[in-house]
Amino acid sequence: MISSPTRRSAGRGSVVRAVLGEARNPVTLLAAIAAFLVGSVTTWYALRVAAWAVLEADLTALVDVTVVATTVWDVILAQAQVAAAVGLLLAVEAVCYRARGALLGDRWWPGDPLPGTVRAFLVVAGAALFPVGVLVGYDYIVPVVVDLLAGDGTSWLVVRWARITLGTAVVSGLAAQLAFVGVVVGLGGRVRS
Repeated sequence: MISSPTRRSAGRGSVVRAVLGEARNPVTLLAAIAAFLVGSVTTWYALRVAAWAVLEADLTALVDVTVVATTVWDVILAQAQVAAAVGLLLAVEAVCYRARGALLGDRWWPGDPLPGTVRAFLVVAGAALFPVGVLVGYDYIVPVVVDLLAGDGTSWLVVRWARITLGTAVVSGLAAQLAFVGVVVGLGGRVRS
């Protein structure tokens, strides 16, 4: 007889296998590659064109620390790292969306399947929440994080400050999306019972 924790562990393994199996699907693979490319190129371009100058000005005005200048290649590397992280995050989201049956159960929404327009609205709303969460995190959470990390006589490279700032902002965007997913799945569970 299998105990309850073992049964749960075996269930998790089958979910992981199902998600990995879905990731091998050519359509899912193409969706993940497209999400990675769109997310990383868009993020890198936005950082390159507009956000980096604003970020650098905000960092020098926000804290009373010495911001050490750095080479252009370090700036490009930091921008590429953040862009790759955002692209990877969006690729994982694409795979999880395609494998939602294995993650949430085949019938996570009761009754008839949702119409295509409703599903499209949910995807667009979830995608729109990421940049909104990034902006809110940048405006409200980043100053708190920088104040916590900045001490007397702190001297960090602008690239290090930028990685901390952009990482905090990206995590805020992900948190906004996860809150939305939690509400949608919670509403699905409430309607079911």
